[in-house]
Amino acid sequence: MSLADRIIYERPTEPTLAVEKEPVEGVTCPECGSDDVRRYPIGWSRGPRIATKCQVCYASISVERPGPDDAWPPFRAVAYDWEVSAAERPNADNRSKAVEP
Repeated sequence: MSLADRIIYERPTEPTLAVEKEPVEGVTCPECGSDDVRRYPIGWSRGPRIATKCQVCYASISVERPGPDDAWPPFRAVAYDWEVSAAERPNADNRSKAVEP
């Protein structure tokens, strides 16, 4: 760890990390029928996601990309949700097309 990392990323003051699991109203688990369904951020192999899971049997109800209101990951880039330009797409058809009047 460099000196800059120590300045930017302070040491945690709490012994454990906790995630706030928000209850989801009006949703029941399709596996066990419980109404204790919660939504919370997770780290996934395909990037940050928001999981909705039953808290009784831990069945996954949905895993989705975080929206702008989710604030996950906490330090994401400003351009995180922007569309990729045609020049940056690997398989894009970048040939110029004539515009007909």
